[in-house]
Amino acid sequence: MIKSYNRKSFGIVIALFVIVMVLIPLSAIVQYKVDSENIWKMTSIPYGSTVFEGENVIDNNKAIKFPVTTNIDYLFYKIKNLEILDTYKTVITGVVTVPINKVSALGISDSGEAQGFKGPGVLVFKDNKISVESPNALIWGKTVPYTTLTKTENGLKMIEKNKTVKIIAIDNINNNTVYHDVLSSEDIGNWSLKADTGDNLTIRYALDDFSDNRNLVSPDNIKLYFGESVYNYTNKHNLGTPTMVYMSNYSEEVLTESYSYLGSYPQYNDATRAFNANQFTKAWNGTIIPPNSTASGETMIGFAVSKDPHAPGGGASHGVCPPARSLRAAILSAGFPLPSGMNGDFEAVNFGVNPGSGIQITNSGNYPVKIIMWTEGSGTGTIIHTKLIKYSSNNQ
Repeated sequence: MIKSYNRKSFGIVIALFVIVMVLIPLSAIVQYKVDSENIWKMTSIPYGSTVFEGENVIDNNKAIKFPVTTNIDYLFYKIKNLEILDTYKTVITGVVTVPINKVSALGISDSGEAQGFKGPGVLVFKDNKISVESPNALIWGKTVPYTTLTKTENGLKMIEKNKTVKIIAIDNINNNTVYHDVLSSEDIGNWSLKADTGDNLTIRYALDDFSDNRNLVSPDNIKLYFGESVYNYTNKHNLGTPTMVYMSNYSEEVLTESYSYLGSYPQYNDATRAFNANQFTKAWNGTIIPPNSTASGETMIGFAVSKDPHAPGGGASHGVCPPARSLRAAILSAGFPLPSGMNGDFEAVNFGVNPGSGIQITNSGNYPVKIIMWTEGSGTGTIIHTKLIKYSSNNQ
């Protein structure tokens, strides 16, 4: 039985070899070339998509096919790689599919799956070949509107991708009817009562305008691709904030350091000042600013107001200026411009500016920086420290 099976297998191989040898001369004379437009169409997902290892990126139903008589080398490739089923189909039908390695370059296996990298890769088309590029060491994007609410005469219209998702009655705004990671349902309800018909409010952010030109990533996929911490970061900062989404194989070094003292100004309530100094530190600690980008601190940090007859409106968030001076010193020492919303005086924060989300810092360098702020001590003796960390890719 075994001998019979071996004889049949040997016979099949010999037959295929004979077929190949007969067709080689004809194939050498007339050979179809793979058209770049047909290669472009072979993917199962759009170019620019975020891809992970093991994910299929080639649609076999879109495989390019040629007469085997004019592309015998493709049949020979299948025989050499023991693709028995494809070889059999080719011989029976007279049509051969172009091997994936003929239309792909990097990061794609012979079966059409992403391979050979870690992290969020990206599907690209370069030099007439399909590739999955491994992620850069440092990747960032910017938050853009994804889900918005429009005030109507009958309630709120929820819109995503220019399509109405649902209509929400004003008296039915709650955690079950609206997304509440950026704004609480209570805040949304308060807005709806004050808003005019036609006013819009963004309640969910996506990420777009990536440093590696990948496609927009929806809010749900931010968690899936980049993790919960990145998703939370996008929700805590202003719309349009540049956001670092991936970091791997990088180095960090201290760029600048500074500190300031809270001091005592009892006329403005030192306890309130100490609270505001700590709030300022929380708002800015952990902020990462990509190269040639501008960013603010967190939006969800609140500040207390002390009475001040000299301030516009009769009050100000005293206590934010000492940490602002510490932050300003670190920023200017790095060679970056004076932050918007600040000035060069002792009272460093301009009146009317939110000390967290209202101040904007521009990183004019060609590397990302991270702001680290912390306090030491308590009360009027509090010391506010600032450190700027420079990130560099080890792949360069």
